[in-house]
Amino acid sequence: MTRSVDAGSWIVFACRTSFTAEIVEIVERRGESIARFVDNLADEPIPPLDGPVIVPLTTPGYRYTAAIEARERGATSFPPLVDPTSVVARSASIGDGSVVNAGAIVAANARIGAFVHVNRSASVGHDAELGDYVTLGPGCVLAGGVTAATGAFVGVGAVCAPNVTIGANAVVGAGAVVVRDVPADTTVIGNPARVLRSDAGGYAGARVPCDP
Repeated sequence: MTRSVDAGSWIVFACRTSFTAEIVEIVERRGESIARFVDNLADEPIPPLDGPVIVPLTTPGYRYTAAIEARERGATSFPPLVDPTSVVARSASIGDGSVVNAGAIVAANARIGAFVHVNRSASVGHDAELGDYVTLGPGCVLAGGVTAATGAFVGVGAVCAPNVTIGANAVVGAGAVVVRDVPADTTVIGNPARVLRSDAGGYAGARVPCDP
């Protein structure tokens, strides 16, 4: 689950984001290091992506686009990056390209898809299921059986009650308390969570394409 990578081999792709600093901290706590940072927006040639690649962007839609670009430029290895201070159940699964940050908890039988970000001290309950490109903000809590579909964004300190579903590209605002399902492409805020927008189209207006 916390797959080791040869020291010096990590490649950070799309490194302009400030979250790159968090990636560096995780890598160093693992006793590993970074081969190079790749600025995909710079007007200069990008060297071959011939090692394990991590994409640090926290906006699901931007992360999706950058991951596609990395693959188009030859990247084939996207190991999950799991902080050694996190607690990940043996029965949990974490997909390629995902990041589990410091102090996070991933409980029994939780299933985390590809290119998911579980930020600092977030808690993922037992039997929860996170689709690809989901982002969990610092300190948010997903109770047991929660489903977060592709591209969903759960803000800092939000709480999701047991067995609720957060739809694809939905946004849960910081500190919100979700006690009922959130439809796809919807932004909710408050306690209890109420609909702010029903046509948000993903966090920061950047959707992750997904099946209906």
